[in-house]
Amino acid sequence: MLKKLNLLTAGIHAALLAGTAASSVAVANTNTEEQKVERIQVTGSKIKRFNLTSPTPVTVIGGVELENQGITNVNDLLEEMPQATVGLSPETTTNYIYASGLNTTDLRGLGSERTLVLVNGRRFVPGSVGDTAVDLNNIPTSMIERIEIATGGAAAVYGADAVAGVVNIITKKSMDGIEVDFSTVRPEQSGGESNYFSITGGMEEDKLSFIASLNYTKNESYTKLSRDFFANPVNSYGNPENTGGEDGIPGRVILGKPTALAYYSEGGDFFSKNAFSTDGYLNHHYTFDENGNLRAFDNGLGMLPNPGVGRDANRYFTDANNMGDGIFSDGYKSYFQTPLERVIASAYGTYQLDDEHALTFDFTYSNTDATTESSPAFFRHTIRRDNAFIKDDMAKLMDDNELTSVTLRQANEHLWGDRMYNQEREVFRTSFGAEGFLTDDWGYSTYVQYGRIEQDTLWTGEVLTQNLANAIDAVEYNGQIVCADRDAKGNVVGAIEGCTPFNPMGATSATAAQQDYIATTATRFAKHDQVVFALTVDGALYELPAGYVAAAFTAEHRRESATTTPSENMEKGLIFGNSSLPMNGEIEVDELSAEISIPLLEDAFLATDLTFETAFRYMDYSVTGSDTAWKLALNWGVTEELRVRLNRSKSVRAPNLGDLFTPNSKTFSSGRADVCRADSIESSGSKYKANVIQNCQADGLAEGWMPTDEWLGGGSLPGYIQGNQNLENEVSNDYTVGVIYTPEFIDGLDFTVDYWSFEVDGAIEYFGRDSVELCYESSSLDNPFCGNFERDEKTGNITHFYTRPINAAQITKKGMDFESAYRTDVFNGSLSVKLTATYLIDDNQNSTGREEDFRNYVGETASPRWKGRLSTVYAQDDSSYVLTVNYRHATVEDNDWTAEDNNYNDIPSYTTFDFMYKTYLMDELQLRVGVNNLLDREPPRNPFAYDEGEFFDVKGRRLSIGAKYTF
Repeated sequence: MLKKLNLLTAGIHAALLAGTAASSVAVANTNTEEQKVERIQVTGSKIKRFNLTSPTPVTVIGGVELENQGITNVNDLLEEMPQATVGLSPETTTNYIYASGLNTTDLRGLGSERTLVLVNGRRFVPGSVGDTAVDLNNIPTSMIERIEIATGGAAAVYGADAVAGVVNIITKKSMDGIEVDFSTVRPEQSGGESNYFSITGGMEEDKLSFIASLNYTKNESYTKLSRDFFANPVNSYGNPENTGGEDGIPGRVILGKPTALAYYSEGGDFFSKNAFSTDGYLNHHYTFDENGNLRAFDNGLGMLPNPGVGRDANRYFTDANNMGDGIFSDGYKSYFQTPLERVIASAYGTYQLDDEHALTFDFTYSNTDATTESSPAFFRHTIRRDNAFIKDDMAKLMDDNELTSVTLRQANEHLWGDRMYNQEREVFRTSFGAEGFLTDDWGYSTYVQYGRIEQDTLWTGEVLTQNLANAIDAVEYNGQIVCADRDAKGNVVGAIEGCTPFNPMGATSATAAQQDYIATTATRFAKHDQVVFALTVDGALYELPAGYVAAAFTAEHRRESATTTPSENMEKGLIFGNSSLPMNGEIEVDELSAEISIPLLEDAFLATDLTFETAFRYMDYSVTGSDTAWKLALNWGVTEELRVRLNRSKSVRAPNLGDLFTPNSKTFSSGRADVCRADSIESSGSKYKANVIQNCQADGLAEGWMPTDEWLGGGSLPGYIQGNQNLENEVSNDYTVGVIYTPEFIDGLDFTVDYWSFEVDGAIEYFGRDSVELCYESSSLDNPFCGNFERDEKTGNITHFYTRPINAAQITKKGMDFESAYRTDVFNGSLSVKLTATYLIDDNQNSTGREEDFRNYVGETASPRWKGRLSTVYAQDDSSYVLTVNYRHATVEDNDWTAEDNNYNDIPSYTTFDFMYKTYLMDELQLRVGVNNLLDREPPRNPFAYDEGEFFDVKGRRLSIGAKYTF
């Protein structure tokens, strides 16, 4: 660090004590070296400043707060902040194929893709190939000095994606000595253990300062069945007491269910007649024993009986998920937390060339290994009457019922193994920079940065679907059991070469030959490269009566590219439920920005100071073209106690590489009737009926048209998921009005309140089969939805569809932030209390832009009215006691539900308490003992909330023990 900036540490310390971001104008006194004014830079502006106020709301989290919570991943703390919601985490990625174990943050609930995460004010390589969101697993906890959260659009200062705001993680720049840290977390219930170790060291010499760190974390998994509250869950059932209409009786009710078993069984099951035949419930349901003998399927509880409210005791709830011979639902065995192991090596160095200039070096290497899971491979096999493995009893059953085939449902986990997804991610990032002074009034900072993430994904427990179908279609041919080779009419004409026949009926295992033919693994290698070059100069332009006009000018070039290479069986779509083509995409962006701070008044009536700020940024993207972002702000010190700040800005979010370049990946539609068929139009009561008639005819479908091959259910229509290179940038307009009050009559107290509003237009949303209706219901065919499906030129039948991203959605969010801090001395110690809360006024989202698709989500589970966090720290001598309270207001599951719909819409408020005790056993040794979720608060007992780990604590009470030794 330059000697001229030695007071930086003191300035930052003052900012942390004030609980606000440091911001200001820098002016250098040219008389002597010692008189030059020190300037500091924090999130929200690239102008280095002198005073500690900012027009942009900024929350500062010191690195010690991570320690106070026993937290080893920064996202665990960020997700507790009221301004943020959970993006991705090990609790929310248990079924994600390409994102297992990711940790991302989401300011204002606008999406992780609209939150820009910086490290030391610079972009960081994304956490997943083709994305922009940063994986916070790659940030070494031991290197964090503080975190600055600037809420409000900041694209004018930092570029695209800073729509909801910026999370700037400031790392330590130097250290003289070595620090070793270890911690472990042990839940009261089994599973979910975590171990953390770090060693950090550095040196500070005359010209060279250096710090390096090695971090290791291992988080064990735990399943849903490992938690008491999930072992006896609740579920939603149709209410037999409901008479329909507005009878005051809920249509569905909540009921505990000790075991939830799926229809699918390991031995396979089928129906010889309709499952709900009039001659007895499920009386025609069959399965096989381990020897392949036919027997009746044990339906277990079947439909659960009415709990008894004075009506017919034989009435049943309309549910059949409790099948006695069924396997456990995969949801019950699945992870509550993805197992994750990570290693991070990082370093930062500064070499001071002289008093005016310094060189900087930054390096991060991270390796993360995470495993997630999916449901077992499950199939509906067609068993023909000529199958060689059919025994006499089943043959008689089929003949008696005149069946030429049956559909055998089967979960194949015991045959081919769990479908598991293992992903290893390697991140490499390094930057070289220079900083210093051009003159006494002007400074500069420049750097070049390269980052790469590589993802190796391995799928196990996969099945080659056609091979399995071939093996099951076994017949006797020339005196041998072979895999049938059939002609177009279904006649056996030979045997499929290399195929090993397989009998699924009652199968408990598969031979090695069958495994070799049917079971498989799949892989995908992906990489994402990021190159950034940036130059910033900042300083004082000229002097006004109220102070100096300060400015910062930035030029930045960034290139991002991504490629994926799937294995051959994935590329050809040969495996169960998974296919992907290679991706190859690249974007480049050139940016120029200017930021100016103009002091208007100083020491005037009702204006201790008044400063106007503005910023403008020009961006030129290689795919989406040019765009601009801007900011207008006012920082008004009314009195020494009262300050008002206003901020108005336009920000943009650019489509990421995945949005633009995702290659065709196979998918299927669950089907629906074609909106253009004559009887659909005739029976339609839609207000868009006239549009549909006009557009269908304009598309070449004559009046009275009927399809020859109807698009109806069963997953019959093939489609593709793919990117869209015609996307445009999203545009967000936001403003903030805030007040900071620091009363002189209460020493140590400050209070901040900010009103904020975001309006995002052209938000990117993915549309698939629903594009058909949206296309024809529009005013004309000139709309983006019409490009998401294709028709046969001769018949007019829909042949396939595309699921593509489109700039169609609108998002409006409004709310208020409250923050208060109080510090005082008490009982020979110091007491610090900090309260942070957010009140949500509006959360309006519209996926299509049409009036009827508007929804306000305020008050639902993901958008509670109130969220709050209270942190209390009492320190005395060498010890401190930390109590943290997290609160979320009562919500409902769905704002549109009424008492007529169900009796479980209300979700109560939720509060958890965390406690930590820290003490120094000696000057060099610190000991930490804490308990998270002190009262062991379980999630609400609600069928749609009790397993939502992103909103409620599903891990339970847990002990945290840690120690830190410095030498």
